[in-house]
Amino acid sequence: MSASPHRRPTGRRRLALAGAATLVAAGLGAVPLVVKADAVAPADLAHGVLPARDGWAASGSGTTGGAAADAAHVFTVSTRAELVRALSAGPAGAPRIIRVKGLIHADADDSGKPQSCADHAAGTGYSLDSYLKAYDPAVWGRAKVPSGAQEDARRAAQARQAARMVFTVPARTTVIGVPGTGAGLTGGSLVVKNADNVIIRNLSLTDVRDCFPQWDPTDGSTGNWNSAYDAVSLRGATHVWVDHNSFSDAPHPDSANPVRFGREYQVHDGALDITNASDLVTVGYNSFSNHDKTMLIGSSDKDTKLRVTLHHNVFRGIVQRAPLARVGQIHLYDNSYDTTPSEGYAHSYSINSRAGAQVVAQNNHWKLSSDRKTSQLLTGDGTGAIAGSGNLVGGAPVDLVAAHNSAGPGKKIKTTVDWRPTLTAGLEPAAGLPAKLAAKAGAGILTETGGKAAPTPSGPAGGRTLTVAADGSAAHRSVQAAVDAATAGDTVLVSRGTYRETVNVPASKHGLTLKGATGNAEDVVITYDNASGTPKPGGGTYGTAGSATATFSANDITVTGVTVENTWERSAHPDVRDTQAVAVNASGDRQKYVDSRFIGHQDTVLNWAPSATGQYRQYFRHCFIAGDVDFVFGNATAVYDQVNITLRDRGAAAGGHNGYLAAPNTDAAKPYGILITDSTISSPARPGTYYLGRPWHPGPSAVGQLVIRNTSLPAAVKTEGPWTDMGGFSWKSARFAEYANTGPGAGTGANRPQLAPDRAAAHTARAYLAGTDDWNPTH
Repeated sequence: MSASPHRRPTGRRRLALAGAATLVAAGLGAVPLVVKADAVAPADLAHGVLPARDGWAASGSGTTGGAAADAAHVFTVSTRAELVRALSAGPAGAPRIIRVKGLIHADADDSGKPQSCADHAAGTGYSLDSYLKAYDPAVWGRAKVPSGAQEDARRAAQARQAARMVFTVPARTTVIGVPGTGAGLTGGSLVVKNADNVIIRNLSLTDVRDCFPQWDPTDGSTGNWNSAYDAVSLRGATHVWVDHNSFSDAPHPDSANPVRFGREYQVHDGALDITNASDLVTVGYNSFSNHDKTMLIGSSDKDTKLRVTLHHNVFRGIVQRAPLARVGQIHLYDNSYDTTPSEGYAHSYSINSRAGAQVVAQNNHWKLSSDRKTSQLLTGDGTGAIAGSGNLVGGAPVDLVAAHNSAGPGKKIKTTVDWRPTLTAGLEPAAGLPAKLAAKAGAGILTETGGKAAPTPSGPAGGRTLTVAADGSAAHRSVQAAVDAATAGDTVLVSRGTYRETVNVPASKHGLTLKGATGNAEDVVITYDNASGTPKPGGGTYGTAGSATATFSANDITVTGVTVENTWERSAHPDVRDTQAVAVNASGDRQKYVDSRFIGHQDTVLNWAPSATGQYRQYFRHCFIAGDVDFVFGNATAVYDQVNITLRDRGAAAGGHNGYLAAPNTDAAKPYGILITDSTISSPARPGTYYLGRPWHPGPSAVGQLVIRNTSLPAAVKTEGPWTDMGGFSWKSARFAEYANTGPGAGTGANRPQLAPDRAAAHTARAYLAGTDDWNPTH
């Protein structure tokens, strides 16, 4: 085996993870069809107002947000501190426009450093271990909710987190993402409370995570963990327009959540909740993906008002509540639903009408996965109603209520409503909606002229911005074409879409930024399917490094807001012996990978130093990585900070062998190899079937170095011996250690070497990355 990453041992076999439009009522009750042209955004996007007749928020005085703001009350913000100041600046009630430029990490201190759950808990007396001991059902029982010292401490810690991540939006305000900057808020909650006339547009809203969910043993038959924050929460709010935003749990999917007391330790609440007598709300052209409890309309069955319009939204990878409607008059038209499971999110139902809710569902389109039935799209408590017409499933007209009501003896949904929609701008037939909305819904779509992403004159480093869109609406159709045209310091801005291609950023393109335009990595996917043993057109095979979907050889590059995947599967190619299939080949110095997803099976991410003893450092932050064999590997210095790692299930029985997380081959002369810190590792695999790592030893100087610290480990990890030999080289001769890990896969003992506290102080992200030039990308 040579020192270059071209051929490595193969892991065990992996188990492989129309009709025309109709305007005829489909048995859901008669509703008039009113068609209006699509609204076009004004030239000055930030001063835009809700068009006439565009849903319930157009009622009465309409919704103008901060359109009347004078120059002194137009703010451009790029940090949490700037956002806080903009929300409170000036006299109360004064109209304001807040332009969000780039992605803001909401959960940060005043210096911009992201805060951890431990930071929020400091000084409160809260400890998860103590909380679990105090309220274990075997000790506390299941008849009452937690109370006492640890519950008080949990509430105090939760309040400290809320003080950092909850932002109250006042009346007469527009919060809007600056086009072309990947604008958004991650880890933050926008709350509109008892305020009138608010606009929220063109933002990526991701990973609103509660560090301190509450255990409630009385919630259901087995209890539940309940979290506190929604990405956007409307409470007693009126005249609100929520437009062209993307909502997602990325990069922390629910599959990363551990199980405690037999229930998922749920850290996400709603994406968009409309409660507490909120009224006159229009939600249009948004993307909702990979989330469980997506949208709640009504805080209880006795809530009031709740006149809400949802139109031209995309729901994919959604478990439930799209929406759940309590009371109210709810109009759903021209929305696109896809029930295909995604990132572990499996569909339960789409629309729930209960407590007397009056829902009209018109011209919506469902793509039905093979495991779901039309009868499973709706649910209710027997008091709610759903009327409508023109709905399609797989392109064919359907009677949604009839399908539900005839499927079983459960509670029937009523089919008549006591109101009739008239505010229906843009109502159109359902045929063709999925393709149309793929290009029109979600954050990053709007420009100052209301169209799709367009070239901008300069990038953040002073270079140009080169735009990419698969549909031909930008300067380049492929990512590689833009990279080829770029020079050092440029930005390649990639519009929403799936790009089937390999990408190579050579060393000459130093300082390049590759950026997803929406800020949501799930929206921008670069995909290919080569393996090490795949035959090349000119003869030979690709080898491990050559199999990469994306190769980044330049120094000082940044990759943000994209997904890079290698979809090659062993089961589809039984004749191929060399099954390494790299998603990302990172082989430069001072490289940053932020808010992105890297997905494969064997050898997902290669951290490579072309000169084994040279300085090559790569920093991964707030990313998602998935694989099964050696899928974080190489001889570079790499830090995985606050990432989510999924150990994929290859079907091994309990106690068997599913795979290995890491395979470093750090040169013996280098003190630092791979560090995984403050992260979450999860797995659907059976307990005790995964190794944390093994030492890749291609030559005598390769003595792998790996530390995993302050990280949650799943039950899939072999607790008695998570390290193993490779190629006859003992793991005990490598440099493997753990420190302060938690979760069911954590442990100590002779086969689990732990860092002493004084040594742990030398194994931090800062220490690994400083090098000879004091590089510090962690702030």
